[in-house]
Amino acid sequence: MRNSHLVLAAALATCLSSLPGFAQTAGGTQTADPMAAYQRAIQSRDWPGAVAAAQQLVNQSPTSANLVLLAKAQRDSRSGEAALATFERAIAAAKAEQPAAGSGDPAMARWKDGLAEIYLSEGSALLFLKRTPEAIAAYNTAAQYASHPSLAYFNICALYYNSGDMNNAVSPCRKSVQADPARANAWFILGSVLFGNSPLDAKGSPVFSPDVKQALDKYLELAPDGPHASDVKAMLSMMAK
Repeated sequence: MRNSHLVLAAALATCLSSLPGFAQTAGGTQTADPMAAYQRAIQSRDWPGAVAAAQQLVNQSPTSANLVLLAKAQRDSRSGEAALATFERAIAAAKAEQPAAGSGDPAMARWKDGLAEIYLSEGSALLFLKRTPEAIAAYNTAAQYASHPSLAYFNICALYYNSGDMNNAVSPCRKSVQADPARANAWFILGSVLFGNSPLDAKGSPVFSPDVKQALDKYLELAPDGPHASDVKAMLSMMAK
């Protein structure tokens, strides 16, 4: 009788696992709705739970969207190398999902923006691993695909600025504000870098280009009470002397 109970239990488990919407993790725990489980885990910051639920989704359907959910959960659970590998899988899956020729501009635009989002997320995973040059490359690739590349360029701008590489910060900052003139922090970094890089005249006084004041004024216009407002006002005061 005991053996028959075991056989019945095994048969029942097999039947349940084959039902639509019923998933099973490698550890044996089961959930009928892994997406809901994933969302609950994210809200409660249960990163191992989020990884497990996302893995179920990937097992059911290894789409780029599901792979991104898994990669983000791995990144947030501090599993940087695993996250990076999954982001690479997501990129490959997204490229395989590219709309066919003749699908129309809206479909292609959505696909490109989706791929750009994956590269942006991959950049954050690379930063977590302190692989800054590769993160910058990922952000540059994101900018090439994105219909609105301001964020990608701003990330590069901020990376150079925070590392003290003021010369290389200028170009991505300019590209960021060109793509989105309302991005206040990009104006702040641009103005700060141009202010600090201003040449000196024969008397040793800095010569400020009109671009410096334009950038600083734009920041105050967009964020008059922003976190950098006092620094911007101090620079403008120095320029007025």
